[in-house]
Amino acid sequence: MAEILLKIIVNEQQHEKRDAMYKKILTYLWEQGVPGATMRRGEAGLDFQGNINYDLLEDPYFNDLPILIESVMDKEKGAEIEGGLNQMIVHGQISRIEGIRESDMKNHSHFVVKIYTRESSKLVKKDEYGKILQLLQKHKAIWATVTKAIAGYGSDHVIYGRHLFSPGEHLPLIIECVADREHLPLLLNELEKVVNEGAVFTAPVDLILNK
Repeated sequence: MAEILLKIIVNEQQHEKRDAMYKKILTYLWEQGVPGATMRRGEAGLDFQGNINYDLLEDPYFNDLPILIESVMDKEKGAEIEGGLNQMIVHGQISRIEGIRESDMKNHSHFVVKIYTRESSKLVKKDEYGKILQLLQKHKAIWATVTKAIAGYGSDHVIYGRHLFSPGEHLPLIIECVADREHLPLLLNELEKVVNEGAVFTAPVDLILNK
């Protein structure tokens, strides 16, 4: 069964109750047995009313920045939890991206590759980002980026976060790039060998601009 990437976006605060909905969503995923999730805070964004919010104020309650939660799971688990998420989220967005099957790779020319792991895992430490980027470079990956989440959990089922949950270390990392059809199979094969803790997700993508 192909996996899906579930993406959830909510604002940092529900102003009516100053309620941190994103914490409840991450906890819900954890309680429902979703295998892992990462949470990132945007530096700026548009809210559900079209208002522009920036990371300007010291108090995050007043910045009200977008929070992005991502999780890789099988379709069955996604269908199981989506109803609960729909009831929970007052203002927000949920989207689903289907992973690519090997037999369908010939129908597409480019693919997004996302690696979910954490800073202290066997794969990634602060001084080892370069090794992963070199692997992506070897296979001609396009515009690879490494970003650190503010909270999340993985196979150990422990929620780690920066001042949100405890303990406040071992933060999740997301490494993402675009790969072409020619290099994707070998890249995925090597990632399978080195990612001892985490998830690797790939899906077809239309490359509109690359220069």
